[in-house]
Amino acid sequence: MYKNHFPQKRLIRLPEVLSRTGYGRASIYRKIGNGSFPGSVKLDGPPVDPEAFDCRAVAWIEDEVEQWIESRIDERDSSLIDIPTEENIVR
Repeated sequence: MYKNHFPQKRLIRLPEVLSRTGYGRASIYRKIGNGSFPGSVKLDGPPVDPEAFDCRAVAWIEDEVEQWIESRIDERDSSLIDIPTEENIVR
């Protein structure tokens, strides 16, 4: 009676990734290269016909980009906990 429910994935293109992260294109690709940012998904496979148009379009899975942003926020918040405040400093 119940259907299997799979969360729907949404793909976002580079301008949206740049807007959400505040990084530039080169920084995004550098981070992908060193493994610190989610990789992109190719939107089309290799052409069957070598004479055909080769679609090089890529996109990112929205949830993965959002998780990356959340991890940056969590990292910031956890580092703020370790910073001594005026009240915690013993003189």
